[in-house]
Amino acid sequence: MTARASAIRDTRRRFLEVQTMPPTLTTRKPVFARPFFNLTVIKAPLVDLIAAFAGLPRPVSARRTPFSFPSQAYHASPADAPLLLWSPACAPELTAFMPQVGSGDYFVVEYACRRFGFEGVAIRSTTQDVECPVNEFIVYESNELRRLVRAMKDSPRWEFYTKGTPLPFENEAAYAAKRVRDRLQREALLGYAQAWGAPVREPEFWSSRQESMTLARERSLRTGAGNPDG
Repeated sequence: MTARASAIRDTRRRFLEVQTMPPTLTTRKPVFARPFFNLTVIKAPLVDLIAAFAGLPRPVSARRTPFSFPSQAYHASPADAPLLLWSPACAPELTAFMPQVGSGDYFVVEYACRRFGFEGVAIRSTTQDVECPVNEFIVYESNELRRLVRAMKDSPRWEFYTKGTPLPFENEAAYAAKRVRDRLQREALLGYAQAWGAPVREPEFWSSRQESMTLARERSLRTGAGNPDG
């Protein structure tokens, strides 16, 4: 057995040993009423995602973290809580997290979807009264970006952008709306995520029966001086 395979096996074993503890359900209210939210869901159990990171030549460190959703202002600040990854109580086959804009949290998406090959969906939404309003929907498949739909005000005009082939559940008729801002609304994002397989409208999606985790990169990766492969 290689050192990498051994690290993955040991990570999975330690994680599963913790999860045999009596489950505690922590309920939270959905975040959809916030002025801004940013959510990514990976089609992989949390244990498998953590094990995949452990298999990197320079493992990304993982540790348990309190189950507390980030306040998620539009831009991250040093006082923000660490990245939270949780296994939704109603869908333990998924891993969810809420990246902070400008914090570097997006490395999880890049590795999970583009390197490890897990499928993923990302939705980003603001209310219409913020400085740079946006609604965005992204799907990853087969190690690449499969679909992108975005309506965004890039001062002073609204812009609408798509990439990839539309998915069967998309409301393509809405994309012809005269007002660009109406072509992709927050409610549509939630419906798309639900149709993709992330039950974000279920209260138990925003709770967990497992310990939540956080991931931290090597210093060289944070500063852009290198990557985990070295």
